[in-house]
Amino acid sequence: MAPALNCAWKRAANYVLAAAGLALMLSASIATAAEWRSWCGEPGSGASLGWHFYCDRTEEPDEPPRAQPVPVPSVPSDDAERSATERIETMRRRLEEARAAAILDPSTANVTAYLRLQQETLQRAAAFSDAFRRTVWATPELDYTLRRPVGALAKRLWSDERRQARDAALASLGERYGLIYLGHAGCAGCKVFGPLLRAFAQRHGLEVLAVSLTGEALEGWPEAVPDNGRAARLGLGEAPVPALVLFDTQTRRVLPVGFGVMAEDEMAMRIYALTALEPGHDY
Repeated sequence: MAPALNCAWKRAANYVLAAAGLALMLSASIATAAEWRSWCGEPGSGASLGWHFYCDRTEEPDEPPRAQPVPVPSVPSDDAERSATERIETMRRRLEEARAAAILDPSTANVTAYLRLQQETLQRAAAFSDAFRRTVWATPELDYTLRRPVGALAKRLWSDERRQARDAALASLGERYGLIYLGHAGCAGCKVFGPLLRAFAQRHGLEVLAVSLTGEALEGWPEAVPDNGRAARLGLGEAPVPALVLFDTQTRRVLPVGFGVMAEDEMAMRIYALTALEPGHDY
């Protein structure tokens, strides 16, 4: 029994020593606080011991406040009472405000709010785009590609049909219209355009009246007639050259085809548009 009693006595002694040590630590802390109060006085009392002493206790700096997300205006619940334009404007303002908030304060909350609004906007745009194309597919009168195809195969077929219609219009051009070409011998563009116009007229069987503003022969048109006031009477006295115009024998109107050098395909397209197509129906 003696060894057991000895062990119990030792454990009791250890507990007593630990308690005494804790009591000493607490008393030292209290004494330190009392000593501070005795030297410096109570905090806020205004006591001063000179510049050798520092009685202000160092306080731990407060944790800086976390940035709070900028509130984003919510969508009013009275959507039924507002116009579609007003609702779209509200959505746009919300998206812009969220983006500005994320730029100025790029916290996780602000960036997340902006991305969610952006995703919502993109989803609305995708839904509209899909509904748009499905409506066009199901409504032929709204499908512009039926008038002006964009696919490679359909565009080739359309181009072939357009070329045939254009050539037919050029072949019957002389029944109502006359072509008048204005130029002069010193015009550099006329030296290029004159022979080109000659080949174009021969290819399509067109009659052209060539008018020389200076009275001299024109390149490709030795039979050109002197102006003698013709350009002024047509309203083209100050027009740049080379100039090509259509004269409508029914309305007695002058329709300018173009000024400057033009390629044959461009001339054919312009003449066809001016004589065979109604404005606004093929553009």
